[in-house]
Amino acid sequence: MKRLPAHLSLSLLFIFHSLIAAIASPPASRVDLFNIENGLSQTAVLCLLHDSYGFIWIGTQDGLNRFDGYGFTVFRNHPLDKTSLPNNYINSLCEDHNGNLWVGTWNGLSRYDRNQDIFINYFHNTESENSLSHNRIYYVFCDRQGVIWVKTIASLDRYDPETDSFVRYPHYSDIFTFSSENNDFDIFEDSQNRLWVGTKEGLMLFDRQMGLFKRYQHDPSKKNSLSSNRVKDIFEDAEGNIWVATNRGLNLLDFKNGSFTRFLHVPGDPNSLPDDALNTIFQDKQGTIWIGSEQGVCSFDPQKRIFSPQVFYHRGNELYATSITSFVEDNTDILWVGSLMGLIKWDKKSQKFNLYDKYPDGTNIFSSNYVASLFEDEKGAVWVGTWGTGLFHFDRKTLRTQKFSESSRDYNICNDYVHVIYRTVGNQLLIGTRNGVQRYVLENHSFVDLFGSLDQHFRILFNDNRVYDMLEDSKGNLWIATHVGLHCYNGKGITSYYHSPADSTSLSSNEIHALALDGNTLWVGTFNGLNRINLDNFEIKRYKESPRYSPGDLIANDIVSLILSSNGVLWVGTSSGLQYYIPGQDAFALYTVSDGLPNNLINSMQEDRSGKIWVSTNWGLAAINPEDNTITPYGVNDGLQSYEFNTGASHKSKSGELFFGGIAGFNAFYPDSLKHNTTIPPVVISSFEIISFTGRKAIPIQGKKEIVISDNFSLINIEFAALDFTHPEKNCYKYEMEGLENEWVDLGTKRSASFSNLREGTYVFRVIGSNSDGVWNEEGVSLRIVVKVKFWKSKVAFVIYTFLLVVSLVIFLRTRNKMLRKTNRLLKERESTMKEIELQKEELFLKNKSITDSIHYAKRIQEALIPTEAFFKSILPDSFILNMPKDIVSGDFYWINETKNKIFVAVIDCTGHGVPGAFMSIIGIELLRNLTNNLGINNSAEILNRLDRGINEIFSNDVDDYMTKVKDGMDVSFCVIDKELNTMQFAGAFNSLYLIRDSKLTEIKGDRYTVGVGGEQENPLFTSHSMDLKPDDMIYLFTDGYIDQFGGSEGKKFKFRRFRYLLLNIHKLPLEEQKKQLHEAINDWRGAHEQVDDILIIGIKTDLSCFF
Repeated sequence: MKRLPAHLSLSLLFIFHSLIAAIASPPASRVDLFNIENGLSQTAVLCLLHDSYGFIWIGTQDGLNRFDGYGFTVFRNHPLDKTSLPNNYINSLCEDHNGNLWVGTWNGLSRYDRNQDIFINYFHNTESENSLSHNRIYYVFCDRQGVIWVKTIASLDRYDPETDSFVRYPHYSDIFTFSSENNDFDIFEDSQNRLWVGTKEGLMLFDRQMGLFKRYQHDPSKKNSLSSNRVKDIFEDAEGNIWVATNRGLNLLDFKNGSFTRFLHVPGDPNSLPDDALNTIFQDKQGTIWIGSEQGVCSFDPQKRIFSPQVFYHRGNELYATSITSFVEDNTDILWVGSLMGLIKWDKKSQKFNLYDKYPDGTNIFSSNYVASLFEDEKGAVWVGTWGTGLFHFDRKTLRTQKFSESSRDYNICNDYVHVIYRTVGNQLLIGTRNGVQRYVLENHSFVDLFGSLDQHFRILFNDNRVYDMLEDSKGNLWIATHVGLHCYNGKGITSYYHSPADSTSLSSNEIHALALDGNTLWVGTFNGLNRINLDNFEIKRYKESPRYSPGDLIANDIVSLILSSNGVLWVGTSSGLQYYIPGQDAFALYTVSDGLPNNLINSMQEDRSGKIWVSTNWGLAAINPEDNTITPYGVNDGLQSYEFNTGASHKSKSGELFFGGIAGFNAFYPDSLKHNTTIPPVVISSFEIISFTGRKAIPIQGKKEIVISDNFSLINIEFAALDFTHPEKNCYKYEMEGLENEWVDLGTKRSASFSNLREGTYVFRVIGSNSDGVWNEEGVSLRIVVKVKFWKSKVAFVIYTFLLVVSLVIFLRTRNKMLRKTNRLLKERESTMKEIELQKEELFLKNKSITDSIHYAKRIQEALIPTEAFFKSILPDSFILNMPKDIVSGDFYWINETKNKIFVAVIDCTGHGVPGAFMSIIGIELLRNLTNNLGINNSAEILNRLDRGINEIFSNDVDDYMTKVKDGMDVSFCVIDKELNTMQFAGAFNSLYLIRDSKLTEIKGDRYTVGVGGEQENPLFTSHSMDLKPDDMIYLFTDGYIDQFGGSEGKKFKFRRFRYLLLNIHKLPLEEQKKQLHEAINDWRGAHEQVDDILIIGIKTDLSCFF
């Protein structure tokens, strides 16, 4: 017996014994599955409809569902609501020419009125021949003329819209033939306007003019008859052929001679119909015929007469979809499949990225699929290094793989962790592992130690030492980055370079992750910074992150990947972002998540032929265009193997194809050939909700162009959707509210907008949307919103109010003038009595002095009751108080108190000046002290409610005294700070609170009524606002004196906008400096103008480390 040469024997083994052939299996597709866990009313889907608006409607055994890509709106029968569905078992759906939705149930027919969001129901009436023939509806259909046809068990009913009644056309029905509950007998109109009806007694052709049926039935003695009388679906293909699906196979009708060609399941024939129990048949836009049966989905080639079962995968596992009931295709080539296990979404568009992870039978191609390195050789085969399962030689055309492993006898490698695959200039294929570097020997398909000819002390350098990267310089030296050191192999020996803590000119770390060569400069990325090495003199310059990052610094010391682009720019992938080096400035530019990166950990990088930099991250891929700094992210829904990619697992082939590997296989793609979705999505307003004090109210919005509402609401919330279902979570939106903002607002992927306190008037809400690939529907959709007010708040009412005010003013002026004339006469009569006048003057002076002394005494009383600034700061150290009274005594005052873990702070403006204001402040302080100390109330809103009642009770006694007639009240800002929980409650009476956090000012508004106005408002209820406090928050409490101060060059008010801008500019200054700036600003603004009101501002900084 002759022996084969050794190398030939190994070659045969390579071909015949070590290649794993792809298993011949049905085509597999990844799908999404929606069931009750995703919001579907029930898992068993019976019928589907894609309506003219773009919604997907789903009929189930327990309710009707409308899907907008984000969620399901469920419609069910409510026994006490006659405008709800008549039954929850939804057997059929259709849309008429007017956009009305017709719903066939097992207890009546229903028409959905979109404008009113109600169902109009039709039932069988034994006393009327013009009612439905039966309540169990098997099918409802709208023909080309807009006529609605309804199939019941033994009749075809036609709806007459003029009389809102039905005309019955009974057909033959065998009462002894059982009708199972899964039957949905089809109605179909072919291209010749012939109306076909499926029944349990066969196929019926209906003559509209005569009102008669022609019957095609199964004849056991004739092979060219219908294969079964139970007709489940009727369909006409693009060639005009009529196909009939039954419970015992598929039939092709020859209309001329009335015969059928049967297609049945043939055991052992893989090209025959997989299952005879058919339910539905459908042809998509590409011309493929799809058949749904009890066993699943298959495609049919009518030319070759071949049936091919379709396999679905959901979340990595095969989806055994049974009892397929219906198909529908939307305008983006997504095929929706109804089954008894849920709604299946199958996007037939090819994915942007080719994915290699599993064989068609579902098994992993590369064992664990945890890809660590990639390389395409000159024959187009891909070498795939994995984490712990070896090296694979992969033929993408045949899906055949050859595995090299440390456990293999014939195809052995030194270690199964293959992190680097590198081709040298000399065409040597090298692999770097965790236990050495090997080169590939083509002659016998084996790997040998690259350093086998060197002494032992060189070879042990790579024992148990992971190789991260390899690079060959212009002199042929091979640089090897490892977990322990940088090594240079020149063919004769190895020179190693390490980090030395005592030598600042050594490498910054021994753990070397990445290498890049720029002429005679070697860039070395380590675990502790970036190193630039001059290969002429081996001078090393280190780049490391600063304790506090500033633009131009290295963002992180952990350098994960490096690449030198074709224009000579060094790109640096770190654990905290992507950077590129700017030689002229010796600095680094930065991209992070805030710039559009999907994640800051840059695992690997490649440059495509257009100059874009592709990066793999821990949350998908991204393409960076350096010309305009735009970043395009890609996720799992685009076909990526996973969101998570592996360090160094990327490659660019000579043809420009890019490869990126991760934890579930690898992706391959040509960047200039990525396919994008160019379909313009329809945009709809899906919901309109009014939120008021009485609760939430949804207003029917479908099909409406205008909506009229009253103004008694606090918030309007509008939701909308771009009905492109490819990747709805990536659809984007912009809106404009004409009459309010008159500018477009970019919402990103947010799909709702809210508006508060819309005044009387007419507004137009417009929204436009894009699909997941940025194709916009610029026309969008609009809604006219008319806000009407009650008469007492209308413009006519305000005209009346103005008229009455003018009349009152005229009467007042006339009365005043009359009094002045009378006073003048009295003065003339008393001119002769000057001494008496002088005495009276002296008396008035004394009285004025007495009053002034009383006011000063009132001031001392007020000052004794109001906490001192020192006492205030003893409780809130990081605070300031700016108090500028207009008169001797102030109507504005502040108050602070501390009980256990609560701090109470109030800023109050008594809506009066002088002595009345002082008295009001004294009363207010006493009431507040009693409420917090004695009654122990710590809710801000409840304190204001009690304060209001207390003041009204004090001034409610029927005493003929001036003070009992006081109509003044208090504008209050009241805070309760919880030192343990680091929270704050706020309630306000007309006054607001400003919170500045992260340089953003938030206004927390108070209620629009005053504390204690003498009965002019009945039982006001104040609202408490709660918020968490964070370090360095700035809180400002203030009265209206600062804002209302006149000044400036035009003598105008200071106003809120200028006040907010001032606070934003000074909020980071020390507290006393803020107070100084506020004092100087208002004085500069006032100039020569008189101070118009008391001014009080309190600022509090929340330094949680010492404050609480």
